[in-house]
Amino acid sequence: MYRSDDEKLTDVMIGEAVLTLLKSDKPVSSHALINQLELMAAETDEDAKVMTIRKAITEVRNGMVAARKRAGSALPDRENVSHRLNNDGPPEGSKKH
Repeated sequence: MYRSDDEKLTDVMIGEAVLTLLKSDKPVSSHALINQLELMAAETDEDAKVMTIRKAITEVRNGMVAARKRAGSALPDRENVSHRLNNDGPPEGSKKH
């Protein structure tokens, strides 16, 4: 909510890269996003835009590291496994929507 202009521009660059991937029917993944951002940085002559794109790449990479850490700590013990995807359906008396 209290994001700086620099952070907002970084988000815009990430959004532009995602839209480019979607429009070209390419898969959207962290690696594809980084590749697209690197292409965008190579294609521009504006130093400020290149710096913003580099910050966006760093942000995506940091997100990848954080996701790996969460995934690694999600199953600390085999006996403490919580199954979220099962065929039990919603709890009795609850609505789907």
